[in-house]
Amino acid sequence: MNYLCSMTKAIILDMGGVILDLDVELCIRNFKEKAGFEGIEEFLDIYHEKGFISGFEEGLLDEDGFYAECLKHCPEGTSPKIIEDSLCSLLWRAKPDMVRQIRELSKKYSLYVLSNNNPICTRRFLRILDSEGIRDCFKQYFFSFRMKLLKPGREIYDKVVGSIGFRPEECLFIDDSISNVEGAKVAGLDAVLYKDGLNISDYVK
Repeated sequence: MNYLCSMTKAIILDMGGVILDLDVELCIRNFKEKAGFEGIEEFLDIYHEKGFISGFEEGLLDEDGFYAECLKHCPEGTSPKIIEDSLCSLLWRAKPDMVRQIRELSKKYSLYVLSNNNPICTRRFLRILDSEGIRDCFKQYFFSFRMKLLKPGREIYDKVVGSIGFRPEECLFIDDSISNVEGAKVAGLDAVLYKDGLNISDYVK
């Protein structure tokens, strides 16, 4: 038996790729065709954003600053609303299997979200959780733009663990990025790379 897993009291889930299905192709297509941002792929990455989008997720750039940076790459007349809609099209839906698992796991464990995220996608994410009736299954949400820290840096994991009050070895972290998983392990958490079909309850047992 995995000794660390047998001690699990808290489960910390990533957002995109774990709780939500992402549609990267649609997002890129919308940025190019609707916003006219032809070079969006230089900044948009499914695991770790780059340039000013990374700064947006780290809280170094506010929403107005984000729109201003995007508009530098778009034709005159492009509206912030088009940019917002293009960005939010990345977040497709909650994974049906994860919705079921979250409901069940919340009865036995303390659940948390830790996401490299920005305020625009965070609002969309929370609306999706509300539509599925699972927002209250999580005790706390940790978003990088609020913490001004990014995964996989160790400090973000240390701050999350310190905030929720469990020891690192009592926390299971699940992410679809191997670098984020390895970062959590460095901080002393039990961590597993998410792949579709993962049964979290079986892993913990």
